[in-house]
Amino acid sequence: MKKAVEGVLRRSRSLAYSALASDAGNFIPPVRYARRAAGFVNDLLGRPLASEQELERRSEEVDRLESLAAKARAGQVAAAPKEAAPVMLYVTDQFVRERMRLEDILKGRGIPYRVLDVTDDESTRSWALTKAQATEFPLLFVAGESLGGFEHVLSLDAKGELRKKVYG
Repeated sequence: MKKAVEGVLRRSRSLAYSALASDAGNFIPPVRYARRAAGFVNDLLGRPLASEQELERRSEEVDRLESLAAKARAGQVAAAPKEAAPVMLYVTDQFVRERMRLEDILKGRGIPYRVLDVTDDESTRSWALTKAQATEFPLLFVAGESLGGFEHVLSLDAKGELRKKVYG
């Protein structure tokens, strides 16, 4: 019974969408304006009126998500891996050894990062030093937050905080 009602509702929504999407009567301004207004309201409401194919696709997606949720509740699905926050390593041509050690830590933990050489960029160099409240490079930033230089990052890594900062 429930499936039959859902089928009737889906068909009704599809027919209403067909009336909205139709060009019939658009040469009459009041019909055209009413159709545009109804289309706008449909968009605002999240497009409850849609084509039969779109409604079927949505239904299949809901079924798939419900199945995954049921499996997750039963402990059958592993949690999806979290995406890493952007990690930026600001460096200069000085203190190359600390830079290499910082990169070794990041590589060893499988943390994706990007190196920005600010040797010739006075404004970025000044910003990074000010933001990190530091006096020398290299400096590590995660999602715009300064984690500091090599010693501080090493300390965070030893406590297990580095991965938490990057992956949440």
